[in-house]
Amino acid sequence: MSRIIMLVPLNENINLTTITSSLIYLISKRKKNIFGKSCFYFSLISNLMDKTRLVMKKYFFKNIISLENIDFSKQYFNSKKYHMLVNQVIEQCYHQKDSDGLILIQGINKNQHVYADQINYEVSQNINAEVIFIEYLKAWSVENINEKEHQIKIFLKFYKYKNIAGFIFDNLNSPFIQKKYNFIEKLNILYSYKKNKNILKIEKDIFLKNMCFPVLTCIPWNRNLFRPSVIEICNFLNANIIDVKNIKNFFIKKIIIFNQNNNNIKNCNYSLFLVCFSYLEVFFYEFFIKSKKNKIIGIILTGISKFTKNILYFIKCLKNKNIPILYINTDIITTLSKLQKFNCDINYYNKTYLNKIFKYISSHFQDINFNTFTNKTINNKKYSPKKFCFYLKILSKKNIKRIILPEAYEPRILKAAEISNDLGIAECILLGNEKKIFQIASDKGINLSKNIKIIEPNLIRENYISRLIELRKHKGMTEFSAVSQLQDNTVLATLILEANKVDGLVSGSINTTANTIRPALQIIKTNPVYSLVSSIFFMLFPQEVLIYGDCAINVDPTAEELAEIAIQSANSAKIFGIEPRIAMLSYSSGHSGIGFQVEKVRNATAIVRLKQPNLIIEGPIQYDAAISRHISQLKLPNSSISGSANIFIFPDLNSGNITYKAVQRSMDLICIGPMLQGLRKPVNDLSRGASIDDIVYTIALTAIQS
Repeated sequence: MSRIIMLVPLNENINLTTITSSLIYLISKRKKNIFGKSCFYFSLISNLMDKTRLVMKKYFFKNIISLENIDFSKQYFNSKKYHMLVNQVIEQCYHQKDSDGLILIQGINKNQHVYADQINYEVSQNINAEVIFIEYLKAWSVENINEKEHQIKIFLKFYKYKNIAGFIFDNLNSPFIQKKYNFIEKLNILYSYKKNKNILKIEKDIFLKNMCFPVLTCIPWNRNLFRPSVIEICNFLNANIIDVKNIKNFFIKKIIIFNQNNNNIKNCNYSLFLVCFSYLEVFFYEFFIKSKKNKIIGIILTGISKFTKNILYFIKCLKNKNIPILYINTDIITTLSKLQKFNCDINYYNKTYLNKIFKYISSHFQDINFNTFTNKTINNKKYSPKKFCFYLKILSKKNIKRIILPEAYEPRILKAAEISNDLGIAECILLGNEKKIFQIASDKGINLSKNIKIIEPNLIRENYISRLIELRKHKGMTEFSAVSQLQDNTVLATLILEANKVDGLVSGSINTTANTIRPALQIIKTNPVYSLVSSIFFMLFPQEVLIYGDCAINVDPTAEELAEIAIQSANSAKIFGIEPRIAMLSYSSGHSGIGFQVEKVRNATAIVRLKQPNLIIEGPIQYDAAISRHISQLKLPNSSISGSANIFIFPDLNSGNITYKAVQRSMDLICIGPMLQGLRKPVNDLSRGASIDDIVYTIALTAIQS
């Protein structure tokens, strides 16, 4: 099973490419992959904007597999297209899920999208990624550490991340973070910056000691990594160049403007000179007389309109000294003004230079034990809402089932049938008049495929009269009553299901729950394995999917019935890849309370443990102790679920129905269900307020059940 690690930048000043590339560099250089056999990479921006992909493609990492980037940079947050992209990320990870290795995802930066924080949060939580935050610190003082700590606390309080692997602090003590400097100012800072290594170590120790968050590593700023090359300057100015050997390795520490009166040529190691062509002769003699021991990194000749014999002679002499000469027709002031806008950051086009950066940064990764990351998804599998919905679609596609929809004149049903057909979720069968159905679809702009099967109910009703009488004769069913009941398309659809002509039934968008469930109980009847029919709702919370039962069928179940509801719910959860951890809810936890209702829940829990000893179950337990590890430690310190329940069994219909509706409406959750359990064949009810997505997911859920 592949691990998913997502690098999330917390500030627009972060250069995520250097961190990501250095991590990949470390993985590629080790003989044994620390994450397994393979490493996959992709980012949340376009290929053209992704410098990490450029570095990987051009220079390194032949054994790293690049997946297609999924570009969020131009999409409105929470738009339809945006949600499609989130699903694409889930799908891309799903296709690599069986690989023994790592999926490394580079998050989106704030300078790439105004909603970068929201996008990174939603994507990482929906794929259950282990998150590494990348942050900077402008100075290693206690004051700045406390300020940064406060900012991070506020951030994590707002974005409730799970699976936080830790923080990487980059560019510690960088002089460029506090203020925006132009190119010449940056070069001067780079040239003059000095920091004692012992002081750096002391400051680093202070930083690690004071920070309360899990810090994986901190990378001090290094001036030697941020030196522009002569070739970069040449490309930026669009200048001509008289080539010399190894020009790619010529890096600039300082820029000097030469004039007739200056004597600064004495201190010119690794300097680039701006020289007006009319001063070239003076510069040449100054160079030979005063600077024989100095290494000039290059010359920019400005204002060149034509070459004279003298200029060509001097150029030839300088070239023989292996000094690069750039020439441009603009004057010194114009050239200097343009240079101020040069971006003095990372040189992505020099392999030697990049190797130096990656060796430096990856050296700070050496002490990180990646195997100790707390990946909760390994031992405590949780589905995010989008991931759960994605798996519903995947599971339903494995064996295409026939799902009958008796409410065929409802536009939402028709749209859901269209989507289900297009996605290959199920073969939807509509019960109604074909002409009327296509007219409604046309009026609502629904492109209903002609592959969708439509059954005309009036042509087949009489075929099921005798069967209905046979099934209900013990209740005194007459032919007249049978004909009357078969006018209801839900009853007719239930009989079609009972006759094995379809695999499942979905109804309830315009009918009551009773109208959907009653025919199922009367005609389909209970599975011989069980003694009752119950229901569950899949509650799609922002970070995980929880199961509530029974909130729709059984009014006041006995202890035995409550135990069976719990076992049915656990079996249903397993169908959808959810490892059941059951909380038998009550107003009391453990032995803190007494009363008939508490004893009923206690007895039900004991029955489940007797019948299914392998199930993880706790009861009686209050909701807060079932959902919170902290509260569980206070109320039930030896609890088997320890605040991590994902199935909640309510003691009666009153408490269950009120709770699910209150939670759904208060938190604006998608709620899939009720899904009926215990029937011989799958029948599922829709809420009359169901959205098109709700209906699609219920169709998928029914197909999986069957």
